[in-house]
Amino acid sequence: MRRAALAACCLFAVVSVMGPALAQELPKGPKAPPPEPLPDATCDTAKADSGDWLVGRWVAPYSRWEFKREGQGLVWKLEQKPDINRDLGYKQGTVIEGQVASVSPCTMNLVATENGETAFAFEGVRTEDGKIYGYATNKAGQNARWTLRRER
Repeated sequence: MRRAALAACCLFAVVSVMGPALAQELPKGPKAPPPEPLPDATCDTAKADSGDWLVGRWVAPYSRWEFKREGQGLVWKLEQKPDINRDLGYKQGTVIEGQVASVSPCTMNLVATENGETAFAFEGVRTEDGKIYGYATNKAGQNARWTLRRER
């Protein structure tokens, strides 16, 4: 019993001393951000793709994305809550819709236009673990990052 208590005290002392050092290496916030820059594409990005891998619903913290076929191409819709990207001007219930400008077996470029100008541009890469890491730029030139996973 005494040995267990002594071991627990030693462990507590080590954690007390090392805890702050270990905590500095952890990502800030509830989720780890996507890597910077985007991961290298694991596919031939010049190869044409129908985008079947992209069709469906994807989620990220405070946002929901939906990709579907419409006519000859793919369209997308982003429903964003303001919590995570408030500085980009998102309000409660913000919805952005646009076209999939290009898609390869593991990359995509999304565009939303407003009055003939690009209002939102997104570049994403799908990794081998099935997530999409991406960056977006709004018409004011501000950037946001997302890590998308399939909706369960």
